[in-house]
Amino acid sequence: MLTPPLLLLLPLLSALVAAAIDAPKTCSPKQFACRDQITCISKGWRCDGERDCPDGSDEAPEICPQSKAQRCQPNEHNCLGTELCVPMSRLCNGVQDCVDGSDEGPHCRELRGNCSRLGCQHHCVPTLDGPTCYCNSSFQLQADSKTCKDFDECSVYGTCSQLCTNTDGSFICGCVEGYLLQPDNRSCKAKNEPVDRPPVLLIANSQNILATYLSGAQVSTITPTSTRQTTAMDFSYANETVCWVHVGDNAAQTQLKCARMPGLKGFVDEHTINISLSLHLCVFSKSQQEMG
Repeated sequence: MLTPPLLLLLPLLSALVAAAIDAPKTCSPKQFACRDQITCISKGWRCDGERDCPDGSDEAPEICPQSKAQRCQPNEHNCLGTELCVPMSRLCNGVQDCVDGSDEGPHCRELRGNCSRLGCQHHCVPTLDGPTCYCNSSFQLQADSKTCKDFDECSVYGTCSQLCTNTDGSFICGCVEGYLLQPDNRSCKAKNEPVDRPPVLLIANSQNILATYLSGAQVSTITPTSTRQTTAMDFSYANETVCWVHVGDNAAQTQLKCARMPGLKGFVDEHTINISLSLHLCVFSKSQQEMG
């Protein structure tokens, strides 16, 4: 049976092997290859309005020619030639929202009468393309462009910070164990239990591992521990132990280090676990597989 330190070693060793082999990656058929020829992302993340590739190539115009029109949510209008989306309810209200004024103009007066003949279930508004139906909040148009159905807000990234349950015409946010739902009914905050030990973040960078409160203020009682190009880090709550990969100039000089943090009051008993032999074996085995 593996002891807790060895359990920590397994995921960190895997991350270390991945970092040690610096070679172009071949993406699977279900992945999109970023322009840097190193990063692979899910094809479902391509043209979703968010930059997932380091170089942003998954949102490049030549890859996503229709992305601007797709970025607006249901019941929103895309201002011509921009990425700005405004609620349909603000079209033809006498206040210019789009830079080019396409949300206002003579068509608002000339086409308003056509709305009554369109047969929209909820609402209708004149646009430059003619009268258009739109729905109440939390609903979206069906294929006939007239009737409305419930819109799953939970399918939109960021609606809730953790858990989201869609309901008819609305949604309910929730939090996982150890967190409390905030007054905005969307975001979650970690419980401060016990009260004398506020939550602490461990942040690894190229020079050290430091501890901060959730506000960003550094924990004054914990002196940062020195490290070098940390590529992976894990924390064992049961043993109050943090382990990280200390990268050297080559695989033989790369080390797995651990330190105890009793009561989250500082780093003590820092020690090194010799993994160079295991690393060489893993890298050699992986290289053989790629050559075979």
